[in-house]
Amino acid sequence: MLGTVFLYCYWPSFNAALAPSISQMRVVVNTALSISASCLGACGIARIFTMKLDMEIVLNATLAGGVIIGAASDIVVSPGIAIILGLGGGAISAVGFAYLSNSLRNRIGLHDTCGVHNLHAIPGVLGGLCGAVTSSLAGSTFANAAAVDVVFAEVREGRTFAKQGAMQLAALGTSLGIALLSGAFAGWFASCIGRTPRLLFEDKEHWVHVDYDFEHEVEPEEKQHDNVHIETETI
Repeated sequence: MLGTVFLYCYWPSFNAALAPSISQMRVVVNTALSISASCLGACGIARIFTMKLDMEIVLNATLAGGVIIGAASDIVVSPGIAIILGLGGGAISAVGFAYLSNSLRNRIGLHDTCGVHNLHAIPGVLGGLCGAVTSSLAGSTFANAAAVDVVFAEVREGRTFAKQGAMQLAALGTSLGIALLSGAFAGWFASCIGRTPRLLFEDKEHWVHVDYDFEHEVEPEEKQHDNVHIETETI
């Protein structure tokens, strides 16, 4: 919870750090609006599907608004658009934490313990697409021509906004290509020098001189949830 609060407060500065001085305040405002809306979206999805607030969903999906607005934070000039993007990003990320993580784990054995796929991957790709759309429409949304020249230096040299949007899509594709190739290589290299553990998340699988005083058995996930429920009722 403490880490989420820190990221919530500092994410506007993450997005504004490399922005031109003329648009830094707009980036901060858009990010603050988007991340606040994503918090509402995460809480709403948790209440709809579980009738309660789920701490894992709220902590992780809250930050999705800061991710999804990143590429378009200096281009979006309407507060309403920033709020809509954040609300949608928080809701989509929350659905991912509620259902997609378990599905990926059960079907392909993907253990996303930090929720990177739901918090960064999905909102990041959506944010890249939003950046492309807002870039192609920037000619009609910016009222200050000087701001357009600063944000889009190539447009000042003659590039059209449609081409600028296409360049944003190309940048998104390049980023995804680098991520997929480097991730595949890292996974292949790790599999060559390591071994697949029999029990996941167990110290005994990775450290020597780790013993248990009792016969250790891993309970099925359903049984573990039942035990937690019983203990909660007893308390």
